[in-house]
Amino acid sequence: MGFLTWLEASGLAEWVRASTLGYPSMIALHAVGMAIMVGLSLIIDLRVLGWFARIPLQALQRFFGLAWIGFGINFLSGSALFTAQATSYIVDWVFMTKMALVFLGAITAGILQPAIAKAGPGGQLSGGTKAIAGLAIVFWIVAIVMGRLTAYL
Repeated sequence: MGFLTWLEASGLAEWVRASTLGYPSMIALHAVGMAIMVGLSLIIDLRVLGWFARIPLQALQRFFGLAWIGFGINFLSGSALFTAQATSYIVDWVFMTKMALVFLGAITAGILQPAIAKAGPGGQLSGGTKAIAGLAIVFWIVAIVMGRLTAYL
């Protein structure tokens, strides 16, 4: 807990907690990063599951780079938000569940990216790849819900 206590006393944590720009700008960036990462991931996952079949899988491959930029925005803004209440977040089961689901969502994206790249023009994907896309949808949606509940539970 020593590191987390130090983190909460840092200038970044104080700026996020006390300044009129800190928290609003970090939460806004977090929402934008989430919209980019999760929005693009959901579209890709749904396409893998057979929705939007007229869109070739190869056409969606280019969106992974943008999705990872969104993930980076979320990582940086989320880290800044974490500093403000690190000692309470680290023992909050809702927050920790959210973090586990975000980690799992990122893993699914990391698995799907090369699988989609390898799919030929016909876009044939294995049942396992489709299962991963289905899990990804669940992971991202529940992570968002848990993130919102963090403020209330």
